[in-house]
Amino acid sequence: MGAADFITSYKTFRHFDAADLEALNACCAEEAFPKGELIFQEEAPGDRMYIVKSGSVRIAKRIKAQENTLAVLNAGEFFGEMALLDGMPRSASARAAEDAKVLSISRANYQALRERSAGTAIKVTDILVSVLSTRLRQANRNLETLSLLIS
Repeated sequence: MGAADFITSYKTFRHFDAADLEALNACCAEEAFPKGELIFQEEAPGDRMYIVKSGSVRIAKRIKAQENTLAVLNAGEFFGEMALLDGMPRSASARAAEDAKVLSISRANYQALRERSAGTAIKVTDILVSVLSTRLRQANRNLETLSLLIS
């Protein structure tokens, strides 16, 4: 059993077949973070994304010297995907909210996946685009609500 095999139990990844899992297992690494450990810091160089295998991860952004929680992610959810796609610095910090195991995919391994297994890479990219779109729509709703409160 490979590190990525667990993902098919989650709705987002349910359409991954054995070949997809084999391709992902070849490019993923499992990492463990104890509760409270920093996974990555806002503004740090980004070179990988993570899929939560167990536990939870808190995503936070510093605004005016105060750390604000954007989300708490649980098993089957992912984070850090923007750095995988664009290689830009991290837009927020990630910290283990409780003991967490995650699957990581480096930017270099994602690029290799695109070359070796284009079909799997397209499935991964489709998921990333869908979730990013959902998150952007939620951010737009949040901004609208905030603007109403400020007015």
